[in-house]
Amino acid sequence: MRQFLVKNKYQIILWVLISAYIAYFSAFSILRYRHLYAEYFDLGIMNQTVYNTYQAIKSGDMSRVLELTNPYGAEQIKRMAIHNDIILAFLAPFYFIHSGPETLLIIQTIVLALGAWAVYKIAQLKLKDDLVALAFAFAYLMYFPMQMANIFEFHAVTFATTFTLFMFYFWLKGRFKLSLLFLALALMTKEEVGLTLGMFGLYAGFQRLPKKQEEYLLPAIIILLSWGWALASVFLIIPAFRGSQHFATSYYDGTLSNVKKYLFNLDTLNYLFFLLGPLALLPLLAPIFIIIAEPEFAINLFSSNLQLRSLVFHYISVIQPWLFIGAIYGAKKVLNWRGFRLSTLLSAVIIFSSLLFSYLKSPLPYSLEKNIDPLVYDRSEEYQVVQKWTYRLAQDDIRVSSSDQIGPFFTSRRYFYVFSDDYKYADFVIVSLANAHYGYRKNITIPAYEKLKRDPMFEKVDGQSGYEVYRKRIN
Repeated sequence: MRQFLVKNKYQIILWVLISAYIAYFSAFSILRYRHLYAEYFDLGIMNQTVYNTYQAIKSGDMSRVLELTNPYGAEQIKRMAIHNDIILAFLAPFYFIHSGPETLLIIQTIVLALGAWAVYKIAQLKLKDDLVALAFAFAYLMYFPMQMANIFEFHAVTFATTFTLFMFYFWLKGRFKLSLLFLALALMTKEEVGLTLGMFGLYAGFQRLPKKQEEYLLPAIIILLSWGWALASVFLIIPAFRGSQHFATSYYDGTLSNVKKYLFNLDTLNYLFFLLGPLALLPLLAPIFIIIAEPEFAINLFSSNLQLRSLVFHYISVIQPWLFIGAIYGAKKVLNWRGFRLSTLLSAVIIFSSLLFSYLKSPLPYSLEKNIDPLVYDRSEEYQVVQKWTYRLAQDDIRVSSSDQIGPFFTSRRYFYVFSDDYKYADFVIVSLANAHYGYRKNITIPAYEKLKRDPMFEKVDGQSGYEVYRKRIN
């Protein structure tokens, strides 16, 4: 036993770290949801999409696959009218275990955590040093932009981080079928992922001289699949389901002016510094991998929607794997310079950098920007009210409208209307008064609430702890 522990000490430490990450972020994400810090945008939207697909499998009504109620209207639409993240359909079988947002939050955490294994394997393969490989895996799990994305609701594109890392690892190993499998999985997480993966195809074509036919064909397959899927998604699939162009194309109407206005400023330098800093700036020693991620950088930095460059959300998910791969290749250059004598010092620098930026920016309890509201504020009274109505309105065919803040609790049904004038289509309306009057959609929710109070079609049936419930009158 002792011999086994000594021989496998790095792998054991790695899996302890992965398990600790899964335990904390799964628990925290669920606590955040149950303490009413999650919202309809986007946990509720994702839950309804996966729930309807689950019901399609369960009932045989295939019209419900990837279906949800339009967040900006009252009609039923397909998820592809918003984003082409069809991997959501593959999550539906997990709803047979538990059909609710908790399932999505746990899956997201597990998938992200497993990326540390891929980072470890890539580093081990390239650096031939288990200690440095473990340091990179630790840095991955402590990478604060990923942690922020992990706790910010649920988004399928976060899976692209892990899938891309495994795609690259299996490409390095020459196991091309597995590499293409993870490529396909990554492509299904969001429409623009293929733009970056196509750049990897170009890189693969130049890096691996074609000794075998499959090695010659693989880069071409990667490029065609990646760019073909991305372009088809943006210009064919989404417009076909949406009835108009992709909503995000408006972010780039003035691309040249956006470049001048948003790219060349201190905010961009700050954005790049906090992406690279946790990796001790090592990706700068292998800039080719930053270039591979350039399409996603361009999407974020050239957009008039400044949220895309925020490190609070999920917009780094496609960039992150290439920064870690670049850091590993940068570390290889450092180790080639001084060899084994530098490996311990390099590991210490990587760990120190990850801990420093974790202290400065992470959501963990010791951080200067910690996110611990769900841990310290008691919202049990509100939760009990919401839970009471969640159980009372559990039937799939009851149409519900609710405030954003409690939307995830009521989206396990076919028809759900986020609170607005569209509440009129619901059988029950549940309103958080604080959310209606002070939420970021208050210009919509305040008039809707005033209208609801005077609406003769609805009667108030409950009101406690800052929540009001209205039921449509039966004629």
